[in-house]
Amino acid sequence: MKSYIKSQLKETNMLLVTGDVILVSIAFVLAVLTSQLFQNELFQLAAYPTAISLFISPVIFYIFELYNHERWNYSIRLFSYICAASVIASAIVGILSYFFVSPVVINRTVLIPYSIFTMIFIFIWRNIFKKISSRIEKLRGKILFIGNSPIMNDIISTIRQTNEIPSDNYLVIRNYSENPGKVYINGSKTGISLLKLVMDDQYRTVVVSDSFSNFPVLKKQLLALRVEGIKIYDAPYFYEELNGKVPIHYINDSWFLFRHQGMTFNPVLNRRIKKLLDKVLSLFALIIAFPLMLLIALAIKVSSRGPVFFKQVRLGRNEKPFTLFKFRSMVDNAEKETGDVWSSPNDPRTTKIGLFLRKTHLDELPQIFNVLKGDMSFVGPRPIRRVHADMLAKEVPYYKFRFTVKPGLSGWGQVNAHYAYTNKEQAKKWEYDFYYIQNQSVFFDLFIIVKTIQTVLFGKGQNRYYHSR
Repeated sequence: MKSYIKSQLKETNMLLVTGDVILVSIAFVLAVLTSQLFQNELFQLAAYPTAISLFISPVIFYIFELYNHERWNYSIRLFSYICAASVIASAIVGILSYFFVSPVVINRTVLIPYSIFTMIFIFIWRNIFKKISSRIEKLRGKILFIGNSPIMNDIISTIRQTNEIPSDNYLVIRNYSENPGKVYINGSKTGISLLKLVMDDQYRTVVVSDSFSNFPVLKKQLLALRVEGIKIYDAPYFYEELNGKVPIHYINDSWFLFRHQGMTFNPVLNRRIKKLLDKVLSLFALIIAFPLMLLIALAIKVSSRGPVFFKQVRLGRNEKPFTLFKFRSMVDNAEKETGDVWSSPNDPRTTKIGLFLRKTHLDELPQIFNVLKGDMSFVGPRPIRRVHADMLAKEVPYYKFRFTVKPGLSGWGQVNAHYAYTNKEQAKKWEYDFYYIQNQSVFFDLFIIVKTIQTVLFGKGQNRYYHSR
């Protein structure tokens, strides 16, 4: 959730989602009209599954990356994703509708045409929207960057690597003169007023290096721009909003204290709601996953010597130790020869069944019991061992804050960071988890859960979080 990019794309994304909702509604109504239900006295009950489809479809579309514009460049791939998403959405609508309306409403005479209409409408809409968004892209607000600090360099590097902000939509100014309050562009010896530059070239956002905080003239100019409706960011804040992570090596205690002024850190109400959701969802997940867990346990027992489950002491909220459960994916007593180490890709200690379990994340299923017990949550930083926590706390700023929340089955760091085999990589992962801790909410948790499903299906976001065995 790159917040700045998200805010910039809010209008276009809302238009896309709104179009999806309207078209899904039309598809369902047309499916009803072409079925026997049109002549049935239960026709009015179609409103219930329609409402369900309006909620389910955008979620499924997101999981299948239908809101990822890069997918639109390949029509065949886009259409295949739309087909899969439409079929799954239809199936879920049918299952959920069964509990609320007569089975007549959800029979195949409705679901099959509903899926077909959805496929056609969404595919056509994506191609139309591609042309619309390209025009809106040109009208999006321009960004002016002022400064030459290390964090500013990181911001510009990120923008250039991701290409999420078009090159003609931002300008980087490295040099600023306090007297007479002018900026010098690309080594030019002729300065120009910052106010004139922003207003004449219609910049809507200005990002200033934190090292400029001692320039009084610049402060006055930025204040004047803010009054005119220009968005003003300092570099650390923009970095956080752009990347969805905290620049831990560029901030100090004051930044952390006043980042969310007046807001309660880790609010009690959010913890209570999250605790209730964890209990309900873990019970539901156990019912659904129990047959699969039995099959996995049998496969592990037959394929290799040793116990079915792997148990290890990890740290929970407030550094309280608890026993974590996983399906065993390595040979029994794997650390006997290697000692306490991070695992690596193609770890030789991994069994054949274990390799499959780790790639599909099915080895984590027993942790549902940890969630049910209250040791873990569905969303939070991954649980870590004491030895690693103490080591990282000495090297990584603010690392102890990870223990202000429960560890999770999945987390913001887990769906964004890559393999974390070293302390340096763990520090990068912590930047995401720290961002989550500061911005946690029920809706953010739901977003991460959906993102986790997408990551498992498509292998995007991260390759694999660490295993400590």
